[in-house]
Amino acid sequence: MTILLSDSVLPTTGLPLTETDYFALGPTGARVELWDGSLHSCPRETPRHQLIVGALAVALRAGRADMNILSSVAVRLDPGRIAVPDLVVTGPINLDAPFIEAAAVRLVCEVVSPGSAAVDRAMKMYCYAAAGIPWYLLAEQEFNGLYSYVLKEGVYVQDNVMHLGGVTGVEFGR
Repeated sequence: MTILLSDSVLPTTGLPLTETDYFALGPTGARVELWDGSLHSCPRETPRHQLIVGALAVALRAGRADMNILSSVAVRLDPGRIAVPDLVVTGPINLDAPFIEAAAVRLVCEVVSPGSAAVDRAMKMYCYAAAGIPWYLLAEQEFNGLYSYVLKEGVYVQDNVMHLGGVTGVEFGR
């Protein structure tokens, strides 16, 4: 049995939800992630957030035809753990699959918003590292900076910090 909520169907099987339950939701009006059997709805993106994601995608794509730069796609970190990062960079992938395996992701990027700061700075950083994703970019609107982390011995170590206004042409700060 299922319950219709807005434009999605929520299973009534109780927790934990499975990946099958998650994908049965189909397209939703919000970005919904699966974390250890529970659904997590991400805050709605602001126009500023979308401009930052777009500018970063263009900067990452520059001169690289051998990579896929994708926004808001499902990434399977582990069974029962599906994140929807702001941007991912991959090599060749199955473009018709419902998700991308973490092993195919070369870089993941999150744009920190007031409603996502704790999740982006702590939980997602830890989970992306545990999944073995080699690079993590954190675009901090509050600090107008782009923080680059590289995976070393299972944890992310800060690699570089850039002021963003000059790099992307989008002023991140408020």
